[in-house]
Amino acid sequence: MSEFPDMRARDREGLSKIFRYYAQVETPRMDSPVYTAYSFGVADEPEILDLCAQIDGKQPAPNVLYAAVQDLLMQDARSTAEARALTHFYPAIGGDPIPERSPWEAFRAFCLANADRLGPSLREGRTQTCVVHRCTSILPALASLPSVGEAKGRVALLEIGPSAGLNLRFDRYAYDYGGGIVWGEADAKPVLHCEIRGEVRPPMPSELEIVARRGLDLNPIDLADPKSLRWLRALIWPEHAERARVMNEALALATSVPIEIEAGDATRDLGAAIAKLPDDCARVLFATQVFYQIPQEGRMKILEAMARASRDASLDFVLMESTGEGDSRIEWFGFANGENTNRTTLARADSHGRWIEWGAA
Repeated sequence: MSEFPDMRARDREGLSKIFRYYAQVETPRMDSPVYTAYSFGVADEPEILDLCAQIDGKQPAPNVLYAAVQDLLMQDARSTAEARALTHFYPAIGGDPIPERSPWEAFRAFCLANADRLGPSLREGRTQTCVVHRCTSILPALASLPSVGEAKGRVALLEIGPSAGLNLRFDRYAYDYGGGIVWGEADAKPVLHCEIRGEVRPPMPSELEIVARRGLDLNPIDLADPKSLRWLRALIWPEHAERARVMNEALALATSVPIEIEAGDATRDLGAAIAKLPDDCARVLFATQVFYQIPQEGRMKILEAMARASRDASLDFVLMESTGEGDSRIEWFGFANGENTNRTTLARADSHGRWIEWGAA
């Protein structure tokens, strides 16, 4: 098993380690034989590794490469022999089940034939995923916060790195955790399924009213822009049909639930963004799989900004971030009177929200 590599490496050797780590850990964990085959192949393919050197060092190279390829296929799936061969491995594009043969040679041929066309997406691409299933962790986390209970469920939300902002609408979705544990309106869509692991039942909100929905993102995604929507879909892995369905249903709901996302850097602009939240309710910030892209110094600046903002009114921060062990940790940070007053691990969960173990450290 590969050790966790330096994800910022962009030399050939460093990139090879990243792709080998993905092949042995990340892509099997996410049930993607296609991307597992790609990752093993890229790890030993100098020409494609050199292509990946263009990718921003703050971004996970495999995710950007695979999204860039799928984005290009979505635009032009039939015009060349290389595109037609590779499309077989993308059910959302080709419409057929993934064949059992290896996709590597088709992928390699497509990348080498389209190196110049892939360049702009490799240089500009960001892993601004919007994994709606992560809401299965956000919902019980909010339900557990004392401030939410004290405010009788009235909450002002601010998401750090919201991408398209679909998770800011989490209260409009339906949830099924199995064993009769459900939450949401009976006819709500999408319905998010999540397995409960362990013996502890995660809390569900008895009442919840979202009075503000705001986001702060370096590059907010405009849902009215076809190019941005295509990239959002290109970030979904070929086998993840359920994730694609859920996203499409969340997108259909989006226009009826307004949110406000402003462009900004959370390490610099968070205080001003928090000041725009009403303070006659629980103020809750959250972030899912964002901090790994921010250097340690920047993370500290974000927490310090929250502490300063709590001089005016208390606030809470829910963080879902990878443990580095194949899953994620859900943490609650409490802030009041200018200080960090609480840090508690609430649960461990699948990084895409497919299961949750409440109370696990």
